Amino acid sequence: MQFGVIDIGSNTVVLIIYELENGFPKVIFHTSSHVHLVSYIENHVMKEEGIEKTCNVLKEYKKILEEYQIKEYKAFITEPHRNIDNRKEMLQAFSNCGIEVIALSGKEEAELDYLGSLIDTKFISTGTAFDIGGGSTEFISLKENKIIEAVSIPVGCVRLSKQEVSPLITDKYVEDTLDTYPKLLETKTNTIIGIGGTARASLKLYQNVYHTHESYMDVSKLEYIYNKLVEKDTDMISHMKASIEAGRQEVYLPGLNMLMSIVKGFKANKIQISTGCVREGFLFTYFN
Repeated sequence: MQFGVIDIGSNTVVLIIYELENGFPKVIFHTSSHVHLVSYIENHVMKEEGIEKTCNVLKEYKKILEEYQIKEYKAFITEPHRNIDNRKEMLQAFSNCGIEVIALSGKEEAELDYLGSLIDTKFISTGTAFDIGGGSTEFISLKENKIIEAVSIPVGCVRLSKQEVSPLITDKYVEDTLDTYPKLLETKTNTIIGIGGTARASLKLYQNVYHTHESYMDVSKLEYIYNKLVEKDTDMISHMKASIEAGRQEVYLPGLNMLMSIVKGFKANKIQISTGCVREGFLFTYFN
């Protein structure tokens, strides 16, 4: 049986059609639109332009679902609905476009992130995972395959792109998070799990630079890439453009900056990248 999942995030709006084969999600169709929805928030209000832009994408996605004759589909929204005053009106506008949207809390997003990552990181039973999105970053602490802490902070690559790229800023965000949620450090190991778009983009760039097909990154080697990008090294910028889709390039370095602060805060020397994320976690949870 096939299922459709629409993910309305801070940076992109994604549609994936899955087919479950022995409980494992196989991607039949995938498309994404770089709406940068979180950039339309001003004074805790989502601008009409952002709502309209998202509605247009949802209408397109509904046509695709009809073309594929998908009967079972659901949509969810992550960070963009949090902390805005016109949340109810925005969700109603999406409904008027023909798509009912489930609003996930930060904690729910973090938990679903972990469930999604299990498709290829089950071998790590104790440790920490992170997901740097467009408008938020999630942290998940797990012990013997059980979540002991799931946290979301309103800091992501799109929001960071509005500021100067500085490790001092992102280091402080991570330090404050670890001070507020000390349980996150209780399960730290040398290897940290990277989930989501920024982590996967980093792996693509890493693989391009070092000519490897591994699903993990050595932190010291990734730091070299980061430093070269900060220096605006032309060769490294060429590698980035060859590895990362055009819609993400503008916000990639701010996201990588946050990633480097995370591995520093957790004293990790290796990042294991998962191909699963909140979408697969949502699929497993919301479709019986």
